[in-house]
Formats: sequence, C-alpha cells, structure tokens
Amino acid sequence: MARVVVAAIVAVEAELPLTMPFSEWAAHFGKSYNGDEHVSRQAIYEENVALIKEVNSKNLSYWLGVNALSDLTQDERKAMLGYQARDWGEQPLVSEHQYQGEALADSVDWRQQGAVTPVKNQGQCGSCWAFSTVAGIEGAWQVHNGQLVSLSEQQLVDCDKSDSGCSGGLMEQGFTYAQGAAMCTESSYSYTGSDGSCRASSCTTGVPRGGVTGYTKVSGGESALMSAIQKNPVSVAIEADQSAFSSYRGGVLTSGCGQQLDHGVTAVGYGTDGGNSYWLIKNSWGTSFGESGYIRIGRQGNQCGVTNDASYPTVSGSPGPTPGPTPGPQPTPSPSPGGCHSISPVCDDDWCQANCAAGFCPSDLCQCDYVV
Repeated sequence: MARVVVAAIVAVEAELPLTMPFSEWAAHFGKSYNGDEHVSRQAIYEENVALIKEVNSKNLSYWLGVNALSDLTQDERKAMLGYQARDWGEQPLVSEHQYQGEALADSVDWRQQGAVTPVKNQGQCGSCWAFSTVAGIEGAWQVHNGQLVSLSEQQLVDCDKSDSGCSGGLMEQGFTYAQGAAMCTESSYSYTGSDGSCRASSCTTGVPRGGVTGYTKVSGGESALMSAIQKNPVSVAIEADQSAFSSYRGGVLTSGCGQQLDHGVTAVGYGTDGGNSYWLIKNSWGTSFGESGYIRIGRQGNQCGVTNDASYPTVSGSPGPTPGPTPGPQPTPSPSPGGCHSISPVCDDDWCQANCAAGFCPSDLCQCDYVV
C-alpha cells in the first residue's frame, strides 16, 4: 500500500502582498530597466495588477497575486514554457498504469514522506520538461530506495539530444535519456538557465546508470492518476499560459485554465479543501509563485489538462554500482538490436539488451551488434 498522509498546504510567501506599487515590486524582485523599457514594463505590470484585482473581487475558490513574472506579457510567459506537444516519435514504454479498482486514499502528500526536493526555478529557459523529469526521478528513487537526491536539470538541458534544451522537450524522452545514463547531482552539475555543452562525464553520480529502467504512462483520467500518485510523484503536462495560472497565489484553481498543454510540472499529491478536490502540483518558477512554489489545481473538469499526459519513471531497487563520474550515453542511429552482451561486471546481458533496444549502447558497459 502506498504511503499516504493528509495533505498539508504550503504557506504562501508571507511578506509578499497580493499587489503593490510597481516601484516596490521591482525592488522586491531586484528588477531594473533602462529608459523606454522601464515605461513599457510598468505598463505591463499595471495591466496584470488590474486583472489580479478584478479576479480577486469575485471571491472565487482561488486568488491571484503578483510574483516574479508580473512584468511579462502573456506571449513572453508562453515563450518560457517548454513542454512540446508534438509527435516526437515512439518512445520505449515499460508499462501503462490504469486504475484497477483499488482503494484510493482521500489525500496524498509526498512532501511529508521526504520524496520531494525544494522548489527550483527554471528562469526564462523553456526547460520545464527537464524539471518535471528530474522531479519524477527524484521522487521515484526516494520511494523505492529511501534516498532523496537533488538531481541536475542542466544535465538534461545539455546532454539529452532527443530534446531541445531551453527550446523545449518531453518528459518521457527525459526518462528515456536517464535510462541510458547516470544522473548527476544538482550540486555537481548546477543549473545555468541556458543551453550548454554536456559535462556529464565530470559530475558526481546521484542515480547510477541502470537506476532508471524506463517509464510508465498513466491512462484513464482522474482515478488512474490518483492511483499512480499513491505509488510516487507523477510528471504531468498542463496549460500554464493563462493569467489564472501565471498569477496564481493560493486556493484551489477551479476556472480560467485551458487544456492546450504547454508546461511540464509534477503532481506530488492530491486532496480536498472546502469541498473542492485538487491536485497538488510542484511548479518550477521559484517560491514567489503560488503557495511557496506550489499550486492546487481543481480535479473536477480536469482543470489545466492535468490528466491528459502523465507518466512516471520506473526505477530499480538494486541498480548496479556506478562510482564517481560516468560518461553520458552514446546514441546509435536507427538500429535494430541484434546480439548484445555485457563487458563490465556492473551490469548483465539483459540490462545491455534493454538499453540497446532503447537506442543506447554504453560502450564502457556493453557491446551491442545491430542489424540495419
């Protein structure tokens, strides 16, 4: 049975009012502008504040407030969203998670079980997919192995060539990359918020190669996602370009959010507040967003499209040891795997065959012969 507790709601950033004059907001977030940009940014900010006040006057189940993004237009906010809802080709699929009629807990909060790292900040790089991928791996690894390790999003931005770094990507492809590579720790491969050259060969290993064995898609709507979240945190795609999301400060978001998926986040729990059922979502916009970096999205009506594309990584309970820095995966173009066997004591033939089938042949561990 999954570890389940009553959800504890994160307090909002107490010192930040819902609205404030532009000069105070700019000082709080360390913003400065030159000449005409100061005028244009102030005008954008005041438009956003007017919308915040209008929504809050309606006494809805949620309320809005200013945050670090309040000087951006909707188009500018959309440009930093990096989930790419397009056909990336068939990805290796370990399994499909469906609801099997098991008992579902009233509430789940994986933060209370030590399976969630602190909220991070992607900045204006469209790397949400990497943050969602990493949060999914961090959670699954802790649940199955008892170790919460903060992992490197920058490794995925730089090294996962199936995705497009700050120009976007897909969580399932991030899981597939992790299936063929050791995942670096955050501290040894820190986030820069921009595209760079892969440095995975000189990092410290957080999850060894072979620790991630693939991923599982969640299919079947609300009950299936609740069932999956009882197992571990789940990476999900949502629509985040609407003001109801980008200016969210607290409560349960029950309206104003579409289902045109454009942002990768992580569902770390669910619950009910005042009769409104919700998903507990970890975002990657820093702690000034929402409830100290989290948002509660209404489950009824599938707000923001939370259940439309959900997946989580599968991990090994006893991965082979990979001490110290390890090189990244070496892709092999358009192969069909033939014979494949281990050339290292840290893995076996089955592991090598599975990785070669996924399109990776780690040459220091495996020798794979391909049939073209």
